[in-house]
Amino acid sequence: MSSIRALSGIRRLSILTAIAALLVTALPGIGAGQTPGFGDSPQAARNSANSAGPSKVSTQNQSSNIALQTLWSDYIWHSIPVRALGSLTPSPLSRAYQANNWQPVFINSRFGLNSKAKSLLVSLRTLDKDAIDPDPFELHRLSEVLENLKRCRSALCAVYPQYDAATAQSFLDLQRSTAPAADASHSNEASMSGTTNLEVVAKDYRRCFQAASEADIRLTTDFFLFTKDMDPFSPVADGVKVLLGNEPISKYFAQLQPKGFGYQVLLSAYKKYQELATRGGQIFVYFPSPVHPGASGKDIRLLQERLGQEGFYSGRITGVYNRATQRAVRRFQTANMLTPDAVIGRWTQARLNLPFDQKAAMIAFSLRAIRNSPSRRYKRFILVNIPQFMLGYYKNGKLAKAEKVIVGMARGKKVFRQGRLVGENQTPTMVSQIYQIIFNPRWYVDGRIRRELNAVAKSNPDWFQEHGYVKMESKYRFGEHRIFQKSGPKNALGRVKFDFPNPYVVYLHDTNQRYLFARSRRDFSHGCIRVDNALTLARILLQDDRNPYVNQIHTILEGTRTTFIKLSKPVPICVDYIPVVVRDKGQILFAGDPYGLVSEPSQIAQKRPIRKRS
Repeated sequence: MSSIRALSGIRRLSILTAIAALLVTALPGIGAGQTPGFGDSPQAARNSANSAGPSKVSTQNQSSNIALQTLWSDYIWHSIPVRALGSLTPSPLSRAYQANNWQPVFINSRFGLNSKAKSLLVSLRTLDKDAIDPDPFELHRLSEVLENLKRCRSALCAVYPQYDAATAQSFLDLQRSTAPAADASHSNEASMSGTTNLEVVAKDYRRCFQAASEADIRLTTDFFLFTKDMDPFSPVADGVKVLLGNEPISKYFAQLQPKGFGYQVLLSAYKKYQELATRGGQIFVYFPSPVHPGASGKDIRLLQERLGQEGFYSGRITGVYNRATQRAVRRFQTANMLTPDAVIGRWTQARLNLPFDQKAAMIAFSLRAIRNSPSRRYKRFILVNIPQFMLGYYKNGKLAKAEKVIVGMARGKKVFRQGRLVGENQTPTMVSQIYQIIFNPRWYVDGRIRRELNAVAKSNPDWFQEHGYVKMESKYRFGEHRIFQKSGPKNALGRVKFDFPNPYVVYLHDTNQRYLFARSRRDFSHGCIRVDNALTLARILLQDDRNPYVNQIHTILEGTRTTFIKLSKPVPICVDYIPVVVRDKGQILFAGDPYGLVSEPSQIAQKRPIRKRS
């Protein structure tokens, strides 16, 4: 076994030596002394610690501490996965142990779990509360290593109840010695019962160090996994400081939670719909034709009971579509981003019959989307939420302006994008920066849309000329001349375009089809994002940029000349897909899942659900 361990150590040290030749990373020292660079072995770490300065403790205690540090560093070094060490970029795991001189983070001197470990386990046992996927955490493996540690501690306690990691080296020295010296340093161990086998104690100590090292590494791994899930933009160095410092882990995890977007309200809603789904007995309704106020009957009783399940209706179950029921239906429609007309039509019925577990899944998707939104990195930014068909302009982290938007159509043939099959017209999620605003933009038509325009103009040979299209010298792949649309009132991009680089050739722009903003569901484009009141947004961005062109917008728009205005400070733009959001007064809004990334209500609407009572 010792030869195998030696070979393993040589292999690991070879990997680290090669890496150190390319990259040396220094982390801030924790406590006295200088933290060794990435790639240093535990022995080098100990040498660095030993040269930190004069010790205030006795030479005997210093030797004992060094011996204990040596034991821990050897076991942790040989237990840590090679993949965590053999990389040009230091992993969070290796960075944490390097900063801690390869000592355990979550294990105390009695090989038990310290307060940090217990706090971490609380969060790991409630991953579902935050809709975190438990699979990467390998909780079954964590349970196994903790159970093994418990068994090893029990075995050691049975032969030596006073066990402590600090006394381990003495037993190991005694066990290796053919004639143990009876000096003062070994007096406690030598005075043990004569029937106690020193070899058994030493063996159990080794097992405890091994089991504790494996448990500590598993806990540290899960700590960084949880940190990344809660805030993928949080610096690894912050997590390392928490592990090695005195800040409670629970406090640190609370700080990682998103502060905006009604995250806490969504957490409560997620719990509510999980409980509704678990309880069962969801009532489904079916109306063959739209239902208007004034109707009555058994189906209206079911409607009232169904609305009561989510808390929209609290009156008596009368079976009459009265005013109280109308108010409840309107609240339900508003909460599901439907026209609040109190008419039970196709879409209202579809949302009423959306299973509670699917609603919980939509909230879970939203919680993850909010945590992973790049907007968390910024104080001033634009956020476009595709399912909500809304744009928000944020300053100092607070919503300053909201506008309706039109996004890409859900329908269309499927294409592969970033390794996933999606609709060719769908607006992709992305992050970029608006670096310039273009007034009176031209629209250069791509080949796919050119084919569609050909079909529209088929019966009118003058259609392209009438709508301001100009033929170019270059050609599309299919042979026709490329075209662009002149700037002006008829231009599909409207009077202003917001330029931001992206690989999808997606724009944020005005439109000449303003009537579409009156629709509840607004997925009509080929992927670009059309903004209601785009000129107002452009003016605000220029004002906040202190750009002198803000006073010339009216003059520019009187003509048709294309004008490019660069921003001195580009504005980050994040396009997200968040199916469930929180309104101003803490009200949950199920915006929907237009692209079917979570579930598709329209599919449910085509089926006649089973009617049942709770």
